[in-house]
Amino acid sequence: MRDKILEATAAMLVEHGTQASMARIASRAGVATGSLYNHFENKDVLIRAVYDNLARVVEENLVVGDDPETDAPDRLARYIDNQISFFWAEPEQASLFEYLSNVPLLPAEEVLSSFERTSQFIRDLLIELQADGWLIEGDVSVMGGFIGGAIRNTLKWQRTLGAELTDAKRDQLREMCLKALRRDQ
Repeated sequence: MRDKILEATAAMLVEHGTQASMARIASRAGVATGSLYNHFENKDVLIRAVYDNLARVVEENLVVGDDPETDAPDRLARYIDNQISFFWAEPEQASLFEYLSNVPLLPAEEVLSSFERTSQFIRDLLIELQADGWLIEGDVSVMGGFIGGAIRNTLKWQRTLGAELTDAKRDQLREMCLKALRRDQ
């Protein structure tokens, strides 16, 4: 029931922002309003749970298959491939991520806290690549944001245009991200 409520809340946030009432969220989830309050005491708690749930799903999908024994450039390519696959296969999650990024409903510290593990993963990986001389100089948090933003925005427009995401386009998107960050072009 909790998952149904979170899914309904995420959809309602993207469609209606915070204007959706708890009763409308409950109706969308197919549960009684009282049941919704049994899981979440108010809308603020529910919105925090949506952020935390999205952060968990993003982490599970972007860091999946990571092997610290693998060369760092291959790990970065896998992370990029995972982002492309996840945000293409899950348009609702991509829309929610974009909405919550553009219209933050929580203080920045809480949002950063929710996504800390995924952010730390990519920061650590980029720091390792920088130390090895593979990565350009600069702020790795900017680079991590660049990768995610480039991928999500490109996929959003491909989807809007009704385009297919072919293997060639996946390869092109991965290579563009890697070339933008690689020191030796």
